[in-house]
Amino acid sequence: MLMDKSSEIRILFALLFVFSFALPIMAAKECPVCNKLYKDEVNFCPADGEKLEFTDRVLEKDIIADFTEMPLDYKLYVEGEQLPVRIVNLVKDEPLHVSIGADGKRNCNVTFLNAGDSVLKFNIDLPEKSPEERRKVLVASISSQRDMDMQKIPAGNYVLGSNRANHDERPTRTVYTEGFYIDKCEVTMAQYERFLKDIKEHGHKWCHPDEPENKDHTPTHTYAWAQRFSWNNGIPPRGKEDHPVVLVDWYDAYAYASWAGKRLPTENEWEIAARGNDLREYPWGNTFDKAKCHIGNAPTAVGKYPEGASPFGVLDLAGNVAEWTATAYEERASNAKLFGGKYGMPIIKGGSWDDTSRGCRSSARDIRRSPFYKSTTVGFRCVK
Repeated sequence: MLMDKSSEIRILFALLFVFSFALPIMAAKECPVCNKLYKDEVNFCPADGEKLEFTDRVLEKDIIADFTEMPLDYKLYVEGEQLPVRIVNLVKDEPLHVSIGADGKRNCNVTFLNAGDSVLKFNIDLPEKSPEERRKVLVASISSQRDMDMQKIPAGNYVLGSNRANHDERPTRTVYTEGFYIDKCEVTMAQYERFLKDIKEHGHKWCHPDEPENKDHTPTHTYAWAQRFSWNNGIPPRGKEDHPVVLVDWYDAYAYASWAGKRLPTENEWEIAARGNDLREYPWGNTFDKAKCHIGNAPTAVGKYPEGASPFGVLDLAGNVAEWTATAYEERASNAKLFGGKYGMPIIKGGSWDDTSRGCRSSARDIRRSPFYKSTTVGFRCVK
């Protein structure tokens, strides 16, 4: 049996594999003169007539590796493919690459080579992953799922604004969109962690040209209450991987969207995704309902309020965290232009966990901030 020579595999092999003795498939006898092997029922060597003797050697033949002693939640992979059975044939002189893993456990990789006629039985105990290893698996899982989870907004004319609300929402206006996709949920800390790692490794090629010099995009804040949401050495607060990333300014949001192959939504796109074409006040209808959005003491995990989905199935467009857009504020919405990175204030939409029903209305547009603004109430999502 050959084994991967890396230090990790040597340690795993030494710690994890408890072998039973090799059980011969059939007894064998050996000729003391020519040293050939024969089955147990043969008494004399057909070649030279010598009486055969019992031997510990075994006949060269295919062997099997028996993994039936493993716990049921362990997964067996052979040559990269998961097997539904736990007994594997080993062909002589053909190496077999086996990987064993389980949720929350460290994987073990071993290469076997058939060296004789026997059955190998394995009783394997995979050690628990460390908290940091488990966290990285969780981050990868959340990120992969959220990256692909986007909702389609169809092309067409949409009526936005309101004739009954704040002066900067009036009058209603009709806009046309060619259609787009928008993140179903707000960007999570798990997703942002991958971006932050790439920024540190590959530089700021995704960043806005006007962002502050030496910016590192790490979500931090000096305010005492907000420090529990601050990151440490590129790692988000533990247990909040599926919470929306907060303490990010407009330049952080812009850079992440560019890195992800997306962009920030315009104010119009955001409002279209939130209310459809029936001038509803909130993503779910015209009456505010705390059971359909998160209003509380701090952000919560994304996607927890499916009853609050917009007409297009987009979640968390009211409450939890408000969201950066790509549009600079103008008192008259029809005059608003894209924020260029230097002049003006980007619009923040959607209300947050710290807002009232009025701030969570889909047409509300009176929240705008400096692009350097960071808060536990503000995150973002992307479109493409």
